[in-house]
Amino acid sequence: MILGRNWAFISIFNLISFMICLQFIIFNDNNNYESIVYGQTSITDPASLMDESANSSFNAEGTINTILFLQDASSNNTQPIVKDINTNLSSKYLLGGKWRVDVLNNNVTYFKSNFTMIEADGSDIHFHTIVYKPISNQPIDQGPQDRLGLLLKNKSNNTQVFNCNVDIYTNGVLEWKHVPITVSLINEKVIVIDIKDKKTLEHFLKNPIYGLINSIDLIHQ
Repeated sequence: MILGRNWAFISIFNLISFMICLQFIIFNDNNNYESIVYGQTSITDPASLMDESANSSFNAEGTINTILFLQDASSNNTQPIVKDINTNLSSKYLLGGKWRVDVLNNNVTYFKSNFTMIEADGSDIHFHTIVYKPISNQPIDQGPQDRLGLLLKNKSNNTQVFNCNVDIYTNGVLEWKHVPITVSLINEKVIVIDIKDKKTLEHFLKNPIYGLINSIDLIHQ
């Protein structure tokens, strides 16, 4: 019993420490991330993306570690179009969970994330699952940046990015279908899930979801 309590305390302490560091990085590097999508900060500039020069095939997985809160309205005049009854817009939310992505020849064949979302005071706990289902019949005249599930690489840094539409479940029930998201894998260390929050009634408070990349296993063909 004592061991279990100690483990829970250590886990919470590590999560809080990560959040503090992440907040410091985000706010100090804010000038580098200026493109806005539905009020969210996006680190991916479409003009700087290109196809991978060589086909990439790998499996990667890691954890979700994020604090979400609505940005100060004085810095952005955009207000929520619809207030989500499942989210207290004046609160901070902790997110913790797992994710996995499989890529074959630059095409994302699988992406899924399960995480818990809870207010910082321990109330309003609920669970989300994000699931991507690959589309096989996309228009052939689409450019690389418009193709869903195609892995792109940023020209200026070690960042891989893909766009896709996902279904989002809340407590096991499908709540939002075909939600556009952008997923960025940064320097083989950090994942950013940028949900186009207008589709989800701004449930995620117009913020990207951050996490860690714990492992990348290359697929040799």
